[in-house]
Amino acid sequence: MAGTSTASKSKILEPVRAEAVQAQTQTQPRGQTYTQQVTQAPSRPQSQPIPRSRVSTRDEVGHYLCPQCGSSSLVRDAETGEVICTNCGFVLSDPTEQYAAPIPRRTEEGLLESQTGPPGRFSAFDKNLSTIISRAQASNRSISAEERLQLWRLRRTQLRAAAGTSMARNLSRAMNQLRGLAGRLNLPDVVTERAALMYRRALNKGLVRGRPINGMVAASTYAACRLTDVPRSLSEIAKAAGMSRKLLAHYYRALVRSLDVTMAIEDPLKRVSKIASRAGADSATEMLAGKILREAIRLRVNVGKDPDGLAAAALDLAARIRGSTVMQRDLAKAAGVSEVTIRSRMRDLKVAAKSLGLPDVP
Repeated sequence: MAGTSTASKSKILEPVRAEAVQAQTQTQPRGQTYTQQVTQAPSRPQSQPIPRSRVSTRDEVGHYLCPQCGSSSLVRDAETGEVICTNCGFVLSDPTEQYAAPIPRRTEEGLLESQTGPPGRFSAFDKNLSTIISRAQASNRSISAEERLQLWRLRRTQLRAAAGTSMARNLSRAMNQLRGLAGRLNLPDVVTERAALMYRRALNKGLVRGRPINGMVAASTYAACRLTDVPRSLSEIAKAAGMSRKLLAHYYRALVRSLDVTMAIEDPLKRVSKIASRAGADSATEMLAGKILREAIRLRVNVGKDPDGLAAAALDLAARIRGSTVMQRDLAKAAGVSEVTIRSRMRDLKVAAKSLGLPDVP
């Protein structure tokens, strides 16, 4: 009798439990689905921490919902990475799970921001957006010989497809030369990226056709230096690129005309420190030369003049006023101009020195 009563009691309880589970499931908020029914926990004191759970549900649209109250108002703690419901305070304990789709944004250069992988760069041939099968991966001894052979075939096909067109081969060589030129000139990344962008625009317009790659790369680099206010002269870039200054100037004018870029007037104040350091001028002479150049800019004496020649002439004039021993030929060599140019620019700067009340020098 005991066994019969126990069996009959279990048979009676089974439909009751099924009906209870079905009733509780129907009372859940719309859009929630549970894999298993969780029994109601007893009320806990206020001193105990907020319960945490790994259960997450979505509504019909796909938004994540709080498993406690069904609210879609979820916020993420930037420090801990936890997701918290602002309605009931329920904390979801898995900080690695994404509870909202990322919103794609684009930078000023047009690159799509990504949460993973290296940043996109114009100075890279593929903008760091492709996956390359390296030699180490193709020679991995932990895989079978057949798989290694297949990887080598895939790598060969990938390298051939990457530089399949003449424009792709041109761009690959140009970006390598651009990074080498930027390294020799010690240029920041912003200048390199701007030069790469200008070269890509020139390549798309067909300006590179019939001209050497190193010449157009050097012209793009000089244009990027002018646009970003980095003090690099035409002679310095021509020397680093291994070409004449006259030829580089020709490529630079063609690039600016084709891309319709407006260049600002170069500031001679940015050349004073470099020329003074090379010529061995002291800091007081450098400060006085800067004061004379500011007055010359105010009087518009610098319009149409070479900034290197103006900076060297201002240093020479400041050294003469202070009685410092700075040789004119050292200044001409440091600035990359002739001594005649320095004497000609000095006559223009004497007007600014007179306006400042400085003594007249021969």
